[in-house]
Formats: sequence, structure tokens, C-alpha cells
Amino acid sequence: MFNIKNFFYNLLIEQEESKLRKALLIPLCLLSFFYGWALSLRTFLYARGVFRTRSLPCKVVSVGNITLGGTGKTPFVCLLAEMIRGWGFRVAVLSRGYKGNFPGAFSLVSDGERILQEAGQAGDEPYLLAEKLQGVPVIVGKKRWVSGQYAVDRFRAEVVILDDGFQHLPLKKDLDLLLIDSSCPYGNGYLFPRGTLREPRSRLSRAEAIILTKVGQSGSIETVKKNLLPIADGRPIFQADFAPGEIRVYGEKIPLPPESLRGKRVVAFAGVAKPESFRRTLLGLNAEIIRLETFPDHYGYHQKDGERLWRMARQSAADALVTTEKDFVRARGVIPNSIPLWALSIHHVFLGDGQRRFEEFLFKHLGLEA
Repeated sequence: MFNIKNFFYNLLIEQEESKLRKALLIPLCLLSFFYGWALSLRTFLYARGVFRTRSLPCKVVSVGNITLGGTGKTPFVCLLAEMIRGWGFRVAVLSRGYKGNFPGAFSLVSDGERILQEAGQAGDEPYLLAEKLQGVPVIVGKKRWVSGQYAVDRFRAEVVILDDGFQHLPLKKDLDLLLIDSSCPYGNGYLFPRGTLREPRSRLSRAEAIILTKVGQSGSIETVKKNLLPIADGRPIFQADFAPGEIRVYGEKIPLPPESLRGKRVVAFAGVAKPESFRRTLLGLNAEIIRLETFPDHYGYHQKDGERLWRMARQSAADALVTTEKDFVRARGVIPNSIPLWALSIHHVFLGDGQRRFEEFLFKHLGLEA
């Protein structure tokens, strides 16, 4: 399915551009200039104390990026929350609840035991986090200090994790973790809307650590690291790759192993920033992709979308419809249940001894006491 949002997104991440294309996109360069100017002014005002930065009586860890999506923040937040909770600390996740329609300044998605909101209310990413994280409250709200104080007061949180918090300056953070997609670190190198950079590359220096994700999909990870080193200025750089996890089956409680995709004829669909990464993962599991339908990121699926995907799968004699976990929480219920609907989960795996080094760095940098 053609959609204009994906078309322009692909246009912006293209790294090799013709002279004609550069000329056509000159108006966006002007908008990028004003966007960058506004960012610099905002940062200056926070640094000078004109805009207030508040603190919480607990440790605050941010997970974010400097590009528009596609780095794997949600699975990394899961990994981080499980890691810290495994050490015996009370942890909560704070999300802004993008595209959610929750009432009030903040809202409780999960108390760690029960999910209290639907995906449409909470937003797809917070809802997915609530599904995957047992014993970890998930709270949505634009004002992270307010939701963070609630996490401390109600759940006695000792550590809060900001999902997509790198650009959130009103709350003082103890640790900024920056994720960079190794396969396309900075898009075409331009600021939004001319490119996909949310901030200039120089702002990498605000992070205490950098995690290179999707290392297996990088054309040359050594080149990426070499170009990053001068900006990182001694900050630790960790490498991680996507690894497929279980397959969730709609209507079934018991998941399937990822190997179940081997040789299966599937119609895949995804409404994520970089669907190509999903396609590569399916091919790596030896699935036979009949067709990959792409939708805008965070797309809200309708009945007509489900029926069209169902007809596509039936007409091509597909074994299943397969999608991402984020799409699964938005699409289930609109697709007729006469064909299997599968969701492939993804998690991060550190390369080499990266897991041990990251845990040591995290424990030490947060000043946690066992």
C-alpha cells in the first residue's frame, strides 16, 4: 500500500542525492534552519535556568535517540527495566504516550500486575511495555516530573526509566543512554524536516553512553565507530544486534519459537519507522515473504485494513499474517480470525562481553548499592 508519509520518510533517509533532488528540497533546508535555531535557543534557556529543570528523589535513566525512530528504543527499555529489577531495585517506566488519548496530565497504564488501559488510550509503545514487563509500573504523561513523582509516591520507585527521553530537558537525569541505528546512523545528515535528525550530531556529547543497535545490518560497523569516536569524546560505545524472540499467536496463550517461520509463506505488514529491518529479520528466519505491506509509523488500523490484509493472505495461500509486536497491539481485533496472525518479538543482544561491561557501567554510574 502506498502512503505519502513513508514515501517522504524514505526520501529523507536517502544518503546519496542527485543535484536535482537537492534543489527540490531547498525549501526544507530553510525550515531545518529555523528548527535548529529553535533547538539551540531552547537548550540555552534551560542551561541558563530561564526554563526550570526539576529533580526526582530517585535515579532517572533516559533511553533515547537523535533520529526519528527505528533504533529499537522499546525493546531496549524492556531490557533495561528487567536488568535493574533483577538487581532487586524498584523500577518504573515513564512514557509520553505518543498518540494515546489518556485523560488528565498523566495516566497509569500498568501497576506492574494489571494492565489498566487499552493501546488506543495509552499509545502502542507504553501498552506493549506494560504487556511485557511484569512487576514494573508503566505511566504515561507529557510532564515526566509529575508522572515520576507519582511513581515514587505510589510505587516507591528507586529508578525511573524515561522512554524516548533524550530531548526531554525539564527533568534532571542521572544517565542519558543514546541509541544509534548502525545501518543508518544519521539518515541523510540533515535536521528535520530536511532529514531525520532530531538534533545536530554535536549533541551526542550530552549522552553518558552510546549504544549502536542493529550492528548485523550495518554495511561497515568499523566505519560507523570510527566516525563516531571524535564526537563521543571518550564515552563508552556498546554494540548490540536485534535477535528474534518468540512468536505471539493471536488467540493463543502459548507462543511459538522463532524457528516456526522457517519455510512459511507469509504476508507481512508493519507500521514502523524502518520496515526494511523487519523484512531482513523475517528473511533471516527463512520465511518466504509473499508481500510486505507498509503503513505509517504508529498507524491506527481500521476494519478495512484488516479485511484487505486478510484477502491478500487468502488469495496468495499464505500460512499466516505476520507483523511486529507494536503493530500487533494495534491490529489485532480488526483482522478476521480465519487466518493465523503472528507477531514476532525482537530483543537486543550485546556483542562479545558487552552485556557484562554495560551492566558494570550502569551499576557504577547510577551509584546503586546492592
